[in-house]
Amino acid sequence: MPEPGTFVLYSSVRPPLHAGDYVLRGTQEVAGGPVEPYAGNVRITAPRYTMPPDQVLSTFPPANAEGSFSSRLPQIVLRRRTLPWERDAGAGGTAATPWLALVVIAEGEGQLSGETPVGQCVTPGVTLTGPGDVASSVYLAVTKTVVDAVFPTKDDLPLLAHVREVDVNDTELIQGDDDGWLAVVLANRLPQEGKRYLACLINVEGQLPVLPVPKPPGQWTADIFDSKVVVQDFRGTSKTLDADSYVMGNVKTTQQIGGLGIAQDLTAQATTDAPKASAAKQIGAATTAQDWQATPRKIEDIAVSATAEDAYRVVRDGMGIGFRIPIEGIAAEPTYRFPVLAHWSFTCTGAGDFQSLMMNLDVGLLGTLPKEPPAPPPGAPPPPPRTRPLPEVAETGHVGLQHLTRRGDPAVAWFRGPLSPQVTERQQPDKDGRLPVAHVSDQIRRIVPDGREDLTYAAAFEIGRLLALAQPSVVAALLLWRADQFGAERAHRVVGTISDDLGIFKDVLDGRPTGAALGSLFAKQLLITAGAATGKVFGPSRPVADPGRPLSFIEGDVDRAAALGLGLDLGALTEAARQVGIVGALGATAVPVASLDRQEPVVEGPDVDHLRGALEASAALLAADVTKRGARSVAAGGRPDRLDVLLGLITEVES
Repeated sequence: MPEPGTFVLYSSVRPPLHAGDYVLRGTQEVAGGPVEPYAGNVRITAPRYTMPPDQVLSTFPPANAEGSFSSRLPQIVLRRRTLPWERDAGAGGTAATPWLALVVIAEGEGQLSGETPVGQCVTPGVTLTGPGDVASSVYLAVTKTVVDAVFPTKDDLPLLAHVREVDVNDTELIQGDDDGWLAVVLANRLPQEGKRYLACLINVEGQLPVLPVPKPPGQWTADIFDSKVVVQDFRGTSKTLDADSYVMGNVKTTQQIGGLGIAQDLTAQATTDAPKASAAKQIGAATTAQDWQATPRKIEDIAVSATAEDAYRVVRDGMGIGFRIPIEGIAAEPTYRFPVLAHWSFTCTGAGDFQSLMMNLDVGLLGTLPKEPPAPPPGAPPPPPRTRPLPEVAETGHVGLQHLTRRGDPAVAWFRGPLSPQVTERQQPDKDGRLPVAHVSDQIRRIVPDGREDLTYAAAFEIGRLLALAQPSVVAALLLWRADQFGAERAHRVVGTISDDLGIFKDVLDGRPTGAALGSLFAKQLLITAGAATGKVFGPSRPVADPGRPLSFIEGDVDRAAALGLGLDLGALTEAARQVGIVGALGATAVPVASLDRQEPVVEGPDVDHLRGALEASAALLAADVTKRGARSVAAGGRPDRLDVLLGLITEVES
């Protein structure tokens, strides 16, 4: 991970295999005999005609933006670091040659098609083998003149793509990424002031020979770059086209618009011959595509007017307005098609380098008195009177401006810009070396001796706050801080509510416990509370006694079997229950009782004689059988002492 404030550049990150179909073959030798070889088909996928939206992290200039972009090369940032090298660029390239290129074309230099089958998105005669990612896409059609003038060479392609490893917590380019590895593809053309451009991420797979050939070092010239020279502009020929066909881009490509003469004039390469280029640019300028647009010119209006399902398609098509000229049916020179994976348009409205900004800077202070107009010549009418009063300017550079107070009352307040004509007093740091921090704009509203408010520092504070909020990284940090603080406050409120209801957290909160101590106390109280209301927490419990399972081994009447086992007279018990109830009848019925005194008979009761007789009969039968078995054992040479022990046990049972 790079240190905060730094990033690491890599020339390329190439995958082990390019996208395509492969066969995995494997063999295995075992001692028992041969094993059938394994063959499995594997497909490595990658975008080819359309870039998935989740793979594009950012673009510069932003889509549909207007601004000073002439000092930086356009670029597109991709999420997957290996994406520019996941396909083979074709013959003439090396392993480091990417198959993607970012080209920038101005209005009139190329044609952006509508949805077209992918087989027709490449130059006729070029076939891209292997599976495709989509069934239809769009393509960019340009002439050989435009390719030679603004497209990169095949030697430039490796220099226009690289990989950045950035700190995920220290850059705004990480939007949506998770590992800090980004692939960046740059264009080779600087936008120029006053032109609208279309940036296209194209697939150059199989078409490297079409790209321009670099000049040898000895043939480079020191010509001065002229940004006003037109490379090629077909907008002038559009006056003979039907308006609807021109905007929709469905003119037949076999139609020759305006004849070969006009086409020849429009295919001249960029030279310093400004009159010829200007004449070519002005052909039919009164009826350009911008004058025929039936759709709103602002992409924002297009997006608002479209449905949610069609917004993406409509906005994408809207950015292509101005690049629908059917140059394949106009140009009298070879044209080429390149699949477009992503595209966006932008307008360069002014020079953006530091020198141009400084040269155009108005050094007059706010409130500087305008220069008096020169005296009119004799006989001329006098100049019109001033319609705007002169500003109120102080010696310190403050200007009196109309101001509305917080209550809506009109007033006059002082304001001074950063360019002060006098030395100003600056706030000094305190003993710890810190300057006072302004929290809200009201804290730096000052009342000057004349009773007015001085809004200089308040305005500077607000401008700085808005500039900070314009940075995505600052907004992301604020949202993260807010989420953390909101979670902490919510936990504090929940704990406070529980402590008020249960009265268990007061001592702990007063002592500022750690999270572990608070969690342990909460767990204990939760178990205590749950134990006091088991019916609500754990569900209903089983009763202390229940009927139990049925006794399937009892045959017949269960009451008769129970009475017989307890030695009760069921008939007498039933008769008594009819008179005094079952409880009274059981209380008055005599049952056999076991005595704890060993001197008394063990069993007594009405049926004791019957039980004793049955027991004696069983014991006699058992003794006789054992005696016979013992005699046979002694005759066979067995030990008589075991027989004596058994007879003693039988005698004890009989007693």
